Amino acid sequence: MMAAPNMPAPNEKETPGTTASSVSSFSTSGHEQQVAVPWLLASAVTATSISVNDRWYYYLSNSAAKRLPHYQYRGADLSLLYKYVLSPFAAWCVDTLTPTWVAPNAITFFGLSWMILSYCVIWNWCPGLYEANTDVSTTSEDQYYVPRVIFLLNGCAMLIYQTLDNMDGKQARKTGTSSPLGLLFDHGCDALNLILGSANWIAAMALIPGNAGDLLGDVYNGNNIQSKSLLSHFLGGDAILACVLIFCPMIAFYISTWEQYYTGTLILPPFNGPSEGLVLGASLSIVSFFMGPMFWQDTSLADGAIATLGSFFGDDLTSFLTSMHGRVRNMDLIVLLAIVSLVQEVVLKTSSVVRKYGLQTLRTTSPHLVLVASTLAMVTFDSTIFLRNPRTMLHLISGLFTEQTTQLMMDHMVEEEYEVGQRWCMIPHVFLAVYIMTGLSSMQIVDTALLVYTSGLWVYLAFKISVQIWEICDVLGIYCFDIVTVHPKKSVGFRDEIVGTTVAGKKTN
Repeated sequence: MMAAPNMPAPNEKETPGTTASSVSSFSTSGHEQQVAVPWLLASAVTATSISVNDRWYYYLSNSAAKRLPHYQYRGADLSLLYKYVLSPFAAWCVDTLTPTWVAPNAITFFGLSWMILSYCVIWNWCPGLYEANTDVSTTSEDQYYVPRVIFLLNGCAMLIYQTLDNMDGKQARKTGTSSPLGLLFDHGCDALNLILGSANWIAAMALIPGNAGDLLGDVYNGNNIQSKSLLSHFLGGDAILACVLIFCPMIAFYISTWEQYYTGTLILPPFNGPSEGLVLGASLSIVSFFMGPMFWQDTSLADGAIATLGSFFGDDLTSFLTSMHGRVRNMDLIVLLAIVSLVQEVVLKTSSVVRKYGLQTLRTTSPHLVLVASTLAMVTFDSTIFLRNPRTMLHLISGLFTEQTTQLMMDHMVEEEYEVGQRWCMIPHVFLAVYIMTGLSSMQIVDTALLVYTSGLWVYLAFKISVQIWEICDVLGIYCFDIVTVHPKKSVGFRDEIVGTTVAGKKTN
C-alpha cells in the first residue's frame, strides 16, 4: 500500500565531511608533502571528473540524467486519520527519537524489514497459506497447529511499517536530504510490501486459495462453509477471492502511480490504503490473534446483521435476507469492502485523467491489465495452481508488479515515455497463461516453468534495481543509506580548489 512520500522539492544538501582542519593538514605537514599530495590528488580528481561527467548510464538516458535533479514532488494525503493522528505521531518520532545521521532511506528499509520478518514467520507456519484453517487440519492425517501470535506479529509489523513509512519523508526534511531517490525508494518498498501484506491477510483469514475438495480429495466431506459462500460461488471459488485480495491493493497502487505519471501530482483521498487501509489490515490480523483465524470463516457478522435488519423491512426483503443466512462469511465482507473501494477509486481517477489527457492514456495501463487478466486465466483454468505453488505465484506476481510500477514512477520523474512494449518480462507470463488455457498443459511442466520463471525474474530485478539506485546516486551525488559521508562527485570541486591552490605554490590556510 503506497504511502504518500512527505518530501518537498529535491534539495540534496552536502553534509560536511571534509573540515577546515583536514584542509590545513595538507599545508602544515612540511614542504615535501605540499608538493607530493597535490599531485596524487590531481590524478584522482582527473580520473573522477572523467568518470562522473562523461558517465554512460545503462538505464538513465542523457536527458533523464539532466532532468532527474530538478524533479519536484507534488502531493497530499487528505486522510483525517493521517492529518490528526499518523502524521503528528511520525513527526514526534522524528523530532524526539531519530538522530540526524540516520538516512531517510534507511528508515524506509527498516520498516520494510518488519514486514519481511512477519512474512517469513507466517511462511514458516503457513507455507500453503491455508494451514490455519481447522477444516483442513482436522480432516487431514497430520494435525497441524498454527500459533495465533504470528498474526499479532503481523499486525504490529504493519503499524510499525506505516509509522516508519511516514517518518522517512519527515526525516528527509529535517536533515535537508530530500531527493528523487527517496521518492523512488519509498515507492519501490511500498510496491514490494503489497504482496507481503496480502499474503499475510490470506493466511490470517484461513482462506484456502482453491477448492478444499481439490486439496483434500476423498478425505474432504464437502460440508464446510467454503462450498456455501455466495460470494465464492459468484466469483468462481476461493482461489479467485485470493486473487481479489492480492490485486485490489495492487490495482489501486498502480492507478495512483498512473495518475501521477500524467498529472504530476499524487493526491490520496480521505479514505486511502496507506492510512486507513493499513490500520484496518493490522486490525484484521489482531482480530485473528484474539478470535482465531476461523472467525473469518464463520458467518456471525452477516447473520447478526440479517437478524437485526430483517425486522425493519417488508416481507419480500426479509425473505431475501433470510435466504442469505449462513452464506456470507465474515471474510466475504472484507473482500466486498476491498472491491467497492477499488471500483470507486479506479472510476474516479481514470475518468479524471481521461477527460484531461484523452483515451490514449489508457494505453499505459495495459501492462497491469495483462498481468491481472493472465493471472486470473491461470487460476480459472487450473484450479489447483495456487494450492500447488502458493508462494511461487505470490513472488511471481510481486516481481512483475514491482517492475511495472517502479519503471512508471521513474519515467514520471525524468519526464520520459513509459514504454509499454519494453515490459519484456511479462511475455513468459502471457505464454504460460495461454498454455494453461489450452487444456493440454502438464502440472509438472507448469510448476517447473513457474519456479524457473520466478527465479529468473527476481535475479533480473535485483540487477535492475541495484543498477538504477547506483545510477541515481551517481547523478545526484548522494549515497542511498548514508547522509553523512560526502559523495566523491560533490567533493570534486573542493579537491580541485585544494589542488589548484597548492600546485600554484600558494599556502592553503
